[in-house]
Amino acid sequence: MNDKIHNLRKNFEKFGTAAYLKAENVTIKKEMIGDVDCYWFNNKEGANTNKLIVYFHGGCFALGSIQSHQSLVSHLSENLLLPVLFVEYSLAPERPFPAAIDEFVTVYEYLLLKKPKQDIIFIGDSAGAGLALSVLSKLNEKDISLPTYLVMLSPWVDLTCSNESFSINATLDPVLTKKALQNYTSLYVNENNLSDANPIETLYGQFPPTLILVGSGEILLGDSKSIYDKIASQQAKVKLSIYDKQNHVWMLDDIHTEASKKALREIKEFITD
Repeated sequence: MNDKIHNLRKNFEKFGTAAYLKAENVTIKKEMIGDVDCYWFNNKEGANTNKLIVYFHGGCFALGSIQSHQSLVSHLSENLLLPVLFVEYSLAPERPFPAAIDEFVTVYEYLLLKKPKQDIIFIGDSAGAGLALSVLSKLNEKDISLPTYLVMLSPWVDLTCSNESFSINATLDPVLTKKALQNYTSLYVNENNLSDANPIETLYGQFPPTLILVGSGEILLGDSKSIYDKIASQQAKVKLSIYDKQNHVWMLDDIHTEASKKALREIKEFITD
């Protein structure tokens, strides 16, 4: 791992502690599933035992860990009153595509065996949402039962970075740039064909009821619109909510804003219908 990636990861991990504290009523416990480090988030005061969340963290396929996302995920668990399994999947460039996808499939198959009576919900942010799409396509290919719901936060699902929002919102987005995403794409795809690794190009089979949340000024706004159209063509229960003037994965930046509270309410309402 080169020094640049190392430093980027260190800075990204600060989101887990510097932005806001984790929820006080939530515990975190590690479990190894296969060769993958996973972490259970559970509410101390009890939670709905009929459902659980599998969380796909963002970080452009090369950044992110339990450190970067522990505060966000703890508040998701607390507010949704559900256990969350955070999967610390392999990162590029050390382990590029398709390592992370294969790891999630292994974890999911384990959950189906160990917790067969629980509904499983996929929630992913940014590149994590793209990974969730890739995993769903793989589950369809393998004829494995799908999760009950999919929630995507500011999803990055088209690695070609060709949607018009990349130019329209270039001056509005303070978080992401096209050049940076293209650099991370090359790390993730490695020696594979881009089309084989691109989540939106490899969509296969049916998809569960899906909620998509995105900020109006994101360069990835077009990704949300594109994947909404794709899923809506075969899934009646799909919703796209565009949050005015919100940055990329705004809940990671501050869980206590009105926009973040609204997003938490919207997620809760969607997955409890």
